[in-house]
Amino acid sequence: MGGGGGGGGDGGAGQRETERQARIKAATDEINNIFNNKYRQNVTVYRDESGNQITKEQYDALMANYDPTPITSTDAEGNAVTSSAAGPSSAVESIWADGDPNNSREKLYNDQKTAVYDLNKTEVDRQAKEAERKTRFGLARVGLLGGSEDVDAAAENDRRTNEGLMRAGGIADQAAADFRVADERTRSNLISMAQSGIDTGTAAQMALGGLKANADSMAEARAGATVGGLFNDLSQAYLANQVLAGKANGAGYGQQWYGVSNPRQTSQGTVQS
Repeated sequence: MGGGGGGGGDGGAGQRETERQARIKAATDEINNIFNNKYRQNVTVYRDESGNQITKEQYDALMANYDPTPITSTDAEGNAVTSSAAGPSSAVESIWADGDPNNSREKLYNDQKTAVYDLNKTEVDRQAKEAERKTRFGLARVGLLGGSEDVDAAAENDRRTNEGLMRAGGIADQAAADFRVADERTRSNLISMAQSGIDTGTAAQMALGGLKANADSMAEARAGATVGGLFNDLSQAYLANQVLAGKANGAGYGQQWYGVSNPRQTSQGTVQS
């Protein structure tokens, strides 16, 4: 039996696999560069006679001494061969350049965090002012304004305000983290698609589209990331009710409550004993 020849016996499968891996790498690089805030830029690249990249100044110096006169020589069979001396070259090439830092994803994550925090801080401040107004009204109505109960109410208002601001900070951190996770999930999905053979043009379009979709989605989600109600009991003069309940004990006012803080109050009215 004759032995099979080596090399090339795979019917070109090795070459096709090499080309496939090159396409995967190109698409993956395209995706990662776009996610890393880089963009393609056409620039003139200068190279010396050996193909090494050089500066424009070095290129100009080499060109000043370059003699393009054809050189005639003789090959092994005595035939005349004319060729030009290798010299420097220049060509327009597409390279990856750093994008505007203001468009980086890290800045967008920080912007999301700031926007969500500011939105909730405004809500905390609004609730705090409303609670203070209603509480002071309730205290004044029962003659406790300016007393120790007033001081206690103010302290409780401050405590809930600080708690609200801490909650706002946590919500803002989570909003930024959710944005980052959405981007990384999109990147991972696109890289998986690159493994299946999408070309660089398709990869670029899908990467840009995915980033925009995530940014739009997170912007819409800001309004839903809220601190909720922080001062419900306090804004109904909760402290005044507690004080009155204690002072009126045995004096016929034990069932007198102001606002919805009465623990026996229901949506159908006060439950009678």
